[in-house]
Amino acid sequence: MSHFRPSRSYDPNLDIRFRGTHVPQWARPLVDRHEPNDACWLVVMPRRSGKSWLAGAVRRARPEGRTRLVDVRQENDVRRAGLTCLTGAKAPRPQLGGADMVLVDEPALGPAAGPARDPATLAAGLGRLREQGVVPVVFATPAEHELLVPHLGADAPKDVLSCPPVTDEEAACMAARAPDWAPAVVDLLRAERPGWLLTPFLLELALQTAESEPDLRADPAALSRRAGEEAAFPHLYIEQWFHNGLSAGHRAALRRERWRGAGHSFDSDARDAQTMKLLAPVAGDPVLAHHLPEVLRVHHVSDLHFGGAHRTNVDQKDRTQVGSALARLTGDGSPLGGYLEHVRQLAEQHRAPHLVIVSGDLVDRPVAENGREALAWLERLAPLLADHPDLRADDPRVLLVGGNHDVSWDRCLDERPGARHEWFAETFRAYPHPDLDRAEHTARRLYVRYADACLRVALLGSAESGGEPARNEDRDRVRELVAELARSDDGARVGELMARLERYDPGVVAHPVLGRLKREPGCVNLAVVHHPLSPVPAVEVAPYAGVVNAGQAKAALADAHTALVLHGHTHLAFLASERLIDPDGARPWTTRVAGAPALASVHSNEENGYNEVCVAREGEDHSLAVRTVRWRNGQWKPGQAIAFRPGAADECALAELAADRHPRS
Repeated sequence: MSHFRPSRSYDPNLDIRFRGTHVPQWARPLVDRHEPNDACWLVVMPRRSGKSWLAGAVRRARPEGRTRLVDVRQENDVRRAGLTCLTGAKAPRPQLGGADMVLVDEPALGPAAGPARDPATLAAGLGRLREQGVVPVVFATPAEHELLVPHLGADAPKDVLSCPPVTDEEAACMAARAPDWAPAVVDLLRAERPGWLLTPFLLELALQTAESEPDLRADPAALSRRAGEEAAFPHLYIEQWFHNGLSAGHRAALRRERWRGAGHSFDSDARDAQTMKLLAPVAGDPVLAHHLPEVLRVHHVSDLHFGGAHRTNVDQKDRTQVGSALARLTGDGSPLGGYLEHVRQLAEQHRAPHLVIVSGDLVDRPVAENGREALAWLERLAPLLADHPDLRADDPRVLLVGGNHDVSWDRCLDERPGARHEWFAETFRAYPHPDLDRAEHTARRLYVRYADACLRVALLGSAESGGEPARNEDRDRVRELVAELARSDDGARVGELMARLERYDPGVVAHPVLGRLKREPGCVNLAVVHHPLSPVPAVEVAPYAGVVNAGQAKAALADAHTALVLHGHTHLAFLASERLIDPDGARPWTTRVAGAPALASVHSNEENGYNEVCVAREGEDHSLAVRTVRWRNGQWKPGQAIAFRPGAADECALAELAADRHPRS
């Protein structure tokens, strides 16, 4: 026999809020028939939160025959109750016998309730009841409340009641139905997933899931995921709670709040305090949180160049000890250290990135000392990253691709093409990267998949053929430069040799790798390369510039419905849209391409910085925003955000991302 079944009709024997003769204090105004300030009491609750149970409990707790309970959706029910004044302007005087309270369980306002009633008519009917000395109580969703309140008086906001979360005593009462295991599950949920104790429906659903799948009882994260799936189907929780129970304005307010949480604002940003107060009691709903989680924040950094020349805050021309002391006092430092402090400050503001993606050139030269410095920096960064409900404990938080500076140029003429990438693979083996050291393309890592976030990141190694010139005379010249590089220990000369070697750097993404790019319905797809796939504003006159098969790569990425490609190499912030139209008539797809400025290198014609990529998920729909954050006078200054939906032809304002994507009739 099942002890837990959330979608059952009111049963006083199973009511955990009104147990026996107990009436919770917050419900006293209803049971004791307090007079409202305006036309009626408004009990505002989402769907699937126990409105009908509360209405049934109030009627049972009051004296026999003194309360009428009516469902306005049912015309016959309305007539039998003598309450046609609630549905018709010319209705006769209400015939209530000895009843002095009317409970309106379903006011039937708005299209989601079927044939919609006129809120003005309902408000007039409530007023007629008050004229007869009757106290009406309307059990309304936030959407129904929004429709009804404009037709009530100025004091109506004072009459709003809401139910508090389930108390420890109430939870214990429900768990007592299965005393051998349910109390332990309740304790675990209270400690680690307290949102499941917001309403009796949610708690009963979680316990029903634990009852049917005992293996989940000791794993609150897995239990929460599985119960969330049960809520979606068969209970249609999101459909009823979010889409039917909230107005378009409420949904937009919730979406705006999560963008604000990611550090974004809106042009006309007037917070509706009454709306947010109305929605506050359900902000921790675990099913809604899974459907509409906080924005996933990704920092795209590039061209760190450990071992190379880095920009500093202070132009220290005085190289004496005194000059160095003065420089320290005035805040001298590199963006590399400044970025770590910046992320630390973001963490204090609850806005640290959840993921960091590095698009190449971690080191200036692939030597042990530079590798150690880069690894130490990554290790200091990792604990500063924020947790996210869509990220599991074993999901990687830092992703890398190598750049042309990460290639071992002294091995670029080795018979084994992967030899030039072995140093990078071994040094950064703890972090997901494209495995260019492996000769077999199908054995390389491609996608890093974040299952709960419905996010995939393709790691593409565009530096695969670094140092592999196409002409024999160029190959001879590379051989000479590599030999001289091996002999040189002068820093300036090494830098000059490296700069010359980098000109023999044909960027390419291997065709077998591109062939592995695939669509996955319901997922948003990002990709990372080092070299740009699209021409950037800077002009570089050099052989082997760019990715030789860029058009092929862009076609494959578009066919795989890649929303955004991240790259570095140019040391320039850059955002472009590549709209590819299939000649066979398939729907066009637009892939955005974002280049990041160099995080710290002095070799840049613009300010250092990084790109912030925000990914907002709603069910299986996604929207994104990209902005560049600049290192300016020792401070990090965000630029204008560019927002878009995956594949859409045009960018949009953030306010558009807060609105319903598919307006409901």
